Amino acid sequence: MNGWLKNWTITWMMTIWFLIAQFITDVTKFVSGCMASLSAMVQLELPHVNILSKMDLVTNKRDVENYLDPEPRFLLSELNEWMAPWFKKLNKSSIEEVVEYSMVSLIPLDLRKESSIQYALAQIGNCIQYGEDADVKIRDFDADNDDDA
Repeated sequence: MNGWLKNWTITWMMTIWFLIAQFITDVTKFVSGCMASLSAMVQLELPHVNILSKMDLVTNKRDVENYLDPEPRFLLSELNEWMAPWFKKLNKSSIEEVVEYSMVSLIPLDLRKESSIQYALAQIGNCIQYGEDADVKIRDFDADNDDDA
């Protein structure tokens, strides 16, 4: 798939990965979602934005910050708490994989807040560099003064 994508000259192609807010209720689901997102990033080789959607349904917004830009020690302690002791080595290697690439960070999207939508759109615009190739319009404000001389 990457071969034919590289031949196109479309400059605004990107990937938007939506992770439903339900994934932050359980750390195992969250790590699974991060691994799937990381896999998509590596396989598609496109600019990528991760959005945590349906934030309007989250009741406990206190713990959300821990998941937006995941801290490895927090995730590892949560995983070790939830899972059996013999999975500690697997948990550590899974977290190291996510942290090694340091590419998975989430943008919260709450449809009730206009600022949340604007922030997500701004991140998408920055990702594809929308408007970067547009010509600069120069306005000549001294045109009226030139007629008087």
